[in-house]
Amino acid sequence: MMTKNKIGYYARKCLAVVPSVPICALGVDFFVKAGWGTDPLTMWELALSSTFNISLGMASLTFEGGIFVLFFFLNRKLVNFGSFAYCFGIGPCLDLMSPMVNAIIPANPSIMVKILCIVVGTALVCLALAYYIPMDFGYQTSDILTLSLGEIIHKGYGISLTIVYAILFGAAWLLGGAWGIGTLVAIFGYGPIVDQLMKLLTPFSLWVAEGKASKVSPDMANE
Repeated sequence: MMTKNKIGYYARKCLAVVPSVPICALGVDFFVKAGWGTDPLTMWELALSSTFNISLGMASLTFEGGIFVLFFFLNRKLVNFGSFAYCFGIGPCLDLMSPMVNAIIPANPSIMVKILCIVVGTALVCLALAYYIPMDFGYQTSDILTLSLGEIIHKGYGISLTIVYAILFGAAWLLGGAWGIGTLVAIFGYGPIVDQLMKLLTPFSLWVAEGKASKVSPDMANE
């Protein structure tokens, strides 16, 4: 039976994770709006969306929900509330945020606006990831795959994410998924950027989630 303190601790961590989901979704929507390709996970989900004629949010919900269930049995230590929040929250948030981004960014944005969308999208996504990952309270699909791969090859988050993104890129490309310079930015940039941001944000993340600060875990840092 959970004590009152344990319930409060669990509730605090749940509330700490939640804000990162809409922030990450907003970053993805900005990235998509640029029209220069997306991160490989979104590229894969866009390919599924086009293939099965469903919304991006529904494709995200279906794919990430499936990974959630799969790893619940295969590597349960990586699955917790954060997994649930991302797997079942990112899709609806993508659909919710998309009209907002469309209202801000014109239908035919200039090159400078597209570059701005890539920069803003990258910043938001990487900040969201670097904020919630150190909480060690369950992970989203790409991070589950990344951390699982890291355990196998004994590499840090940045290198493992690059490999996972390369694999997802190949799978999406086979389905005819559209890609561009933004996709390359995500493949080669997200991992290193998140690695560096985690070094800065981990004390804050743990303070928000647990009321304490600590250095970034060596398992999270790029080797």
